[in-house]
Amino acid sequence: MEEKAPETTKENKPEEKKAPRVSTKELAIRLGIKIAAIVFCVWIAVTFVFGVNIHYGNNMHPALNDGDLVVSLRLQKPYINAAVLYKWEGKQCVGRVVALPGNKVDITENGELTINGVIASEDIYYPTQKAEQSSITYPYTVEEGKAFLLNDNRTDTNDSRTFGAVDLNVIEGPIIFSFRRRGF
Repeated sequence: MEEKAPETTKENKPEEKKAPRVSTKELAIRLGIKIAAIVFCVWIAVTFVFGVNIHYGNNMHPALNDGDLVVSLRLQKPYINAAVLYKWEGKQCVGRVVALPGNKVDITENGELTINGVIASEDIYYPTQKAEQSSITYPYTVEEGKAFLLNDNRTDTNDSRTFGAVDLNVIEGPIIFSFRRRGF
């Protein structure tokens, strides 16, 4: 015996579910909440995770030029040979870490930078001279909780050769990205 397929009529047709209508005002509120959440997350990242700054001056030439945008990672501790953002006398500065706590820094008469008696290993050789207007004596031992920073452009002595090692807590972190804004 054959079974008949049930007939579909308007009475026994399954009802289609329709999405409730949402007003334009409610859509605008939802969009505003999403935008506010994204702005808040970006603010948290820029405030606590990344340091963003425009580098002024040529003290880090050729690695960084005047006007370059630099981004540092605040969650990472400084390490040897890292270019870092730090604050000095209320200004944002960039320098390269050449020595950490316990290291002995010396600058020879030939312009060689030695760390713990060994000539510093650098990608580009920079003749390093002692700062003329400085009270620092060499060999200089970096104190606990400090780092010795030098500019890449070593003729600019506005770095640890002048004012000594800086506290690790004023270092915002190693630079992880730079964007050359001028001189393409």
